[in-house]
Amino acid sequence: MKLKGLNIAMFLILISSCSYVFSFYIGSLFFSFDTAKITNMLFAAGIFSITLITLLQKQKIISFTPLNVYAILLLELLIIGVFSNSIIEILPSLFRFGMYYFLAIVTYQFIVAKGLDYFTFTMKRFVFYLMIFSLVFGYAEVFFQDIEFLNGAYRLSGSFKGHPLGNSMFLAAVLILWIEYYFLPKKNLINIVILMALAYLFINTHSRMPLLFLIISYVSFSVLKLKKIIKAFKVFIGVVVVLVGAYFLVINTDLAPRLKTVFLSKKSLKDSSTKTRIEIAENTYYGMSSFEKIAGIGLGGFNGFYKETTGKDGVAAHNNFLLFYSEGGIIGLLIFLFYQVILFITLFRFIRKKIQNYGVVNNQRLIFVSVFLFEICSFLLNNYYFFTSQSIVFILMGLMTYLIKHNDKNLDLVENFSV
Repeated sequence: MKLKGLNIAMFLILISSCSYVFSFYIGSLFFSFDTAKITNMLFAAGIFSITLITLLQKQKIISFTPLNVYAILLLELLIIGVFSNSIIEILPSLFRFGMYYFLAIVTYQFIVAKGLDYFTFTMKRFVFYLMIFSLVFGYAEVFFQDIEFLNGAYRLSGSFKGHPLGNSMFLAAVLILWIEYYFLPKKNLINIVILMALAYLFINTHSRMPLLFLIISYVSFSVLKLKKIIKAFKVFIGVVVVLVGAYFLVINTDLAPRLKTVFLSKKSLKDSSTKTRIEIAENTYYGMSSFEKIAGIGLGGFNGFYKETTGKDGVAAHNNFLLFYSEGGIIGLLIFLFYQVILFITLFRFIRKKIQNYGVVNNQRLIFVSVFLFEICSFLLNNYYFFTSQSIVFILMGLMTYLIKHNDKNLDLVENFSV
């Protein structure tokens, strides 16, 4: 288990990406309730348990400031949750939030034990299977025309049946991984075709924020990594030209109808999706007591709280700020904001540092774009609910932890070898 823990976790992450579609088509034949919630909790519990056991066998927890702050955030939510919510409410969130932390630590330990080359090999295999799953379920939905019309567009949800935003975040993660592990290292025809096929599915989820933030993440890396003002200015001009071109492409075609509505309609902030988000935020704020606004309703309590407040069941917070404010109060929100600040500073220093990249994978770009997209640009996403893509991000945070802590040693080895 000591060396196999991460491999087993990756396998469960891969299989979990199909939980919604199997629950929709197969679970509904045998059960009258939504089996996706139970299935996802079981997958999360499995990953949580395997990573925890692996961590306990190693008997060493490394210290890394962003992960330390994240652990404090989880602890605050858990303490309030123990006194406010039932164990049934707490466990699903505890499994998800806990496994993110454990995945980062176990990834770090895996690389220390097996080496960075072996980790890269493991990730490439993982990415390949993620790509297969994405394309099979995505194009099966296209082929059978089983596409849901939601919020003014026909939105692909692939293996995340009924959840186009979840599918969009999953595809964004797979796209980044494919670009960095396959496309950029080797620009052959097959890799280009697969990239285009993944991009088509991603764009046709018609999720505005993941698409916009994916572009911003790559742009931010290109600008922030530069140390010379003139080069940064040239990149900035190039980015402006690309963005202007993309703007005219969107408003003059139906490539992204929901973004087109945002750009052209005076009522763009009144579409059903945005109105729902605003309504959830308002109902949550006005439904919380004074104590809850300070300390929160506790880990896993949002669904029950919102149902009790509005009578509506199965409602998610829809963005991380609201999630951590509602379950952690102003204390939890401030810790989460501090976590984001620390993480951004860490990312900024990381990409500007001389890091030894083994092979042809640019680990600095891979990590920055993934973590920046999902952790920093997350104020309109609910990525902590969809653990498949979020798990991938924390695996990459474990990689970043290793590269930062062992970079000086790696550089010494390379220099000595060169001599």
